[in-house]
Amino acid sequence: MTRTVSWLSRLPALARRVSESVRSHYTTADLQSLFEIQPRSAQMLVKLLPTVQIGKSILVEREALAGFLSRLEAADDPVAELAAVRAQGKPPAIRRKLRELLQEDIAAGESSPPANMILERGILTVRFGTVADLAAAMVWLTRIMDDVDRFADQYEPILESEQSEERILELEDAAYIRNFLQSRMR
Repeated sequence: MTRTVSWLSRLPALARRVSESVRSHYTTADLQSLFEIQPRSAQMLVKLLPTVQIGKSILVEREALAGFLSRLEAADDPVAELAAVRAQGKPPAIRRKLRELLQEDIAAGESSPPANMILERGILTVRFGTVADLAAAMVWLTRIMDDVDRFADQYEPILESEQSEERILELEDAAYIRNFLQSRMR
């Protein structure tokens, strides 16, 4: 029996975080913290992606990682798609010259939730291994809630159709009564 891939449940958040990132390349250690996986798993993940070697460091381009994640996200069965990628073997190394290298995320995580947080309309889930992970997620949440109106527009649950139909009927009744009273006053 194969082991489940822990980060597949967070695939949409990971794909969004990588696509919004300003960083140009990821190291194995970066992938380890991003995907919340062990060092050996991060090394195995790097083997699935095209890499660039700079000195002794092996780096993964952001575009290659984003493409990999979007491919898995678009698949009907991400587990089967990941197995197909593993069966293809290691892609060739990238041989072109490196024009720029930006290894830090500058404000990229401000608009997207951390990888251990799932935030959807009306639902907030935070997974944490340490209190520091929980605190970091809560700090991000307080920072994003500074703009309460924008936060409400993005994450507040939409009213169900029955409730909105009731509200429409109430408004129609109020308009009818208002018109009736105005016609009686004339």
